[in-house]
Amino acid sequence: MNVAKNQNNIRIDGMTTGTTGKTMEDVGRADRVEHRRGRPPTRVDREEGVAVGSLSRGLQILDVLTQAPGWLALSDIVAETGLDASTAHRLLQSLVESGHAVRDDALKRYLPGPRALSPLSLFHPVTQLRREAVPVLEFLKSQIGETCAFVLFLGHERMVVDFVRGSHPLSAYYDTWLKSPLHGSASGKLLLAWMGDAERAELLGPGPYPAHTPRTITSPEVLAADLAVVRQQGFAVAREDAYESLVALGVPLAFQRDARPIGCLVVSAASNSLPPQAEQRIAEQLRAATTLLINGAPTMQVFRQWVVRTTRRSGSVPA
Repeated sequence: MNVAKNQNNIRIDGMTTGTTGKTMEDVGRADRVEHRRGRPPTRVDREEGVAVGSLSRGLQILDVLTQAPGWLALSDIVAETGLDASTAHRLLQSLVESGHAVRDDALKRYLPGPRALSPLSLFHPVTQLRREAVPVLEFLKSQIGETCAFVLFLGHERMVVDFVRGSHPLSAYYDTWLKSPLHGSASGKLLLAWMGDAERAELLGPGPYPAHTPRTITSPEVLAADLAVVRQQGFAVAREDAYESLVALGVPLAFQRDARPIGCLVVSAASNSLPPQAEQRIAEQLRAATTLLINGAPTMQVFRQWVVRTTRRSGSVPA
């Protein structure tokens, strides 16, 4: 993920539409190849392939709509997606009917609908947790002055529940889904640190890992040593590991000491704004904030069950 400056912000993570590099259409295509190798595809096989392809293209249109700053004409959507006009129009009709898109009949233009812009119920645990976390993030920002984010771990993914921008004109900001490299980010290191060796190796691969800056850790052995330090000291630092001139410091959010974290609190700043000698102080402030969240946010108990299930499936944590 590139670092992009936009209106005095530094974008350090982006939202993507997949985690494996394969689209739903790719998966459907692979399934059809398997059918050709073994037996002729049945009617059910063909219907499933069509459904998968339609889902992939519908999600593509939805992604274009939600990222656009305003109304889009059919021609705009066709240009962005590469779909033919009839297919795009048919899929847009389905999205309008389901509430994922809105059409202005006079202008013949489209916007994302309520279900696309706010897919979660106001009473969904994530929505409630966001409301409960905002006062803690605001308090942290008032103390530290830098961008503070609350990240939730969902399996191997990292979702930003909410964040508060720092006071400086040039401040980091986040998208919903963090795609920064796990081995080069504070939240990623916290996710990796409490994994078993086998799980971590399966997730990252054999190495060497991709280098994003001269300071990126690329050796599995060096990363394992770094993660041991993270577990011992109770916080992770990514100082220009993934992005030049940026540093992030995070502490795990866990229900018991040394337990597998459910998420983390992260501070992001320009490297010269958060020098190494300030790391311990910032970590202590973040730890105090995690205690406030654990004890003061009732919805956290819901996510306690999520992390218990994940831990049981994933196995033991390295000693």
